[in-house]
Amino acid sequence: MSRIHKLSSQTVNQIAAGEVIERPASVVKELIENSLDAGADDILVEIERGGKDRILVKDNGCGMNKEEVELAFEKHATSKIHEIEDLDDLESLGFRGEALPSIAAVSKVRCVTKREDELEGVETKIHGGNVKELNTKGSPTGTLIEVNDLFYNTPARRKYLKKTNTELAHVTDVVTKNALSKPEVRFKLIHNGNELFFAPKSDSILENIKAIYGTQVAKKMFLVDYESEGMYIEGFVSKPEVTRASRKHMYTYVNDRFIENNLLRDGLMEGYKTLLPKRRYPITVLNISIPGEEIDVNVHPTKTKIRFKEEEKVKRIVFEGVRKSLLDNDLIPTPKKDVNEVKPKEEKNSKTTEGNGVASITDAYSQTRLGIKEAVDVSGSKLPKMRIMDIIKDSYILAEVPDGFVIIDQHAAHERVNYERLKDKYEEKIGCQDLLSPKTMDLKPREAALIKANEELLERLGFKIEPFGKTTFRLTGVPVVLGELQGDEIIHSILDELLELRNSSLEERKEELIKYMACRSSVMAGDNISPTRAKRLLDELGRTEIPYTCPHGRPTIINFSEKELEKMFKRT
Repeated sequence: MSRIHKLSSQTVNQIAAGEVIERPASVVKELIENSLDAGADDILVEIERGGKDRILVKDNGCGMNKEEVELAFEKHATSKIHEIEDLDDLESLGFRGEALPSIAAVSKVRCVTKREDELEGVETKIHGGNVKELNTKGSPTGTLIEVNDLFYNTPARRKYLKKTNTELAHVTDVVTKNALSKPEVRFKLIHNGNELFFAPKSDSILENIKAIYGTQVAKKMFLVDYESEGMYIEGFVSKPEVTRASRKHMYTYVNDRFIENNLLRDGLMEGYKTLLPKRRYPITVLNISIPGEEIDVNVHPTKTKIRFKEEEKVKRIVFEGVRKSLLDNDLIPTPKKDVNEVKPKEEKNSKTTEGNGVASITDAYSQTRLGIKEAVDVSGSKLPKMRIMDIIKDSYILAEVPDGFVIIDQHAAHERVNYERLKDKYEEKIGCQDLLSPKTMDLKPREAALIKANEELLERLGFKIEPFGKTTFRLTGVPVVLGELQGDEIIHSILDELLELRNSSLEERKEELIKYMACRSSVMAGDNISPTRAKRLLDELGRTEIPYTCPHGRPTIINFSEKELEKMFKRT
């Protein structure tokens, strides 16, 4: 007797459904994409118990007639492509013809739909892939699909659904992804009868960012508008001070299709290089338009993954677009609690700028502050024109700017200056100074192996290290920027860094060691620096490529506007 046999069509359909429908959010995703492909600009999503009991998606799209409804729930029936060549110029979100039959195979589905040119609509009910009813029904133009008892006929899969709040979070994420890419469409999400999400129609993605993340975040988003080598990148990226603890707020789309792609995220994060603290991520909404023949969208049943013909080119252009947007804008952070701009109120018996009244805050401080009073005005500087007023606690430089004042962290600022200087010098080899008394170091076997494996890297960083036995080395020279006093202590610290980076690429090791050296060679908080040195530091900071953060992503400078000060003192 043959051990090989054909599976029943019902079993095949349920297995195939598992490739597309993993949880309630998968249903919502497929139905929303169908609604968008149908030209809808008003989409309602209603769910109960996170979608485990009921999912309803209603739209005002083109709808279907009786013949189309009968075909729509057949596998691989689609209106979106005809030949394989159509995948090279795909304009729709769905195209496989799997969504509706996959949903119907594992749930109880009711579909009510009507085309604009039909007098009546059509209602069909399908349970577990079997048509139960098909009748005419009065209906507005568009389509309503209601999915009940998801996985009712596959209990093993139903029991693996998560708690209601977890499934709800996944559904909300799907609606958010679509709303951010389609500002011209109205989206509403209702859970257990309560409205959770509403994004009105608008003519700008920024308006939807405001609806989802709030006004204060929207104010700190920068436009990306970049074109290169046949690719066009548009959207918004957040100011480096606006971050989240996970990557899930980095929304990337290719030809208006949401895509989960590490290549795009890597290019995006490269654009933020040295601007963000570790394990912090920006809020981004980016759409990459690329010719259809340059991508393969048919690599995954859920259509959320994609393959690029020229991966490195795509990554580089995403990096260039994001970096340009950030560098073209003012990245100086403001205090966490933002103050809305309001017009100053007139005060009785007082004037704001002249006479016997109260002068502006910055003017008052300028007139009374004596001692340090040196203008810092750097030609071509990315920092505003400023005047040093004081150095606070041997750590922070206080400076007046035209619309308020700024506070500069002297260590973070010097770290940025040293980082960019070391990066520039690395290409030719960082300067080394010979030690008058070479230091002998007895290392552990693992540390000795690290020295040998990174010999060329350490030499380019300015270290001279010679073998002096099996696990013994002689340190004969150190980078000029570090000075002899740090000697073997710095080597042990760098070995600790290399141990942490042992699985990283050469470029990542180089980057992290330069950051470490920049930190160790900088003035520290508590170090006393003269006004002249402070002025020179700001001069140098203003000439760096990115003066707004240290290489680890901490801010170098924070701005307090005069309006914010007035608000704090209840003067407005």
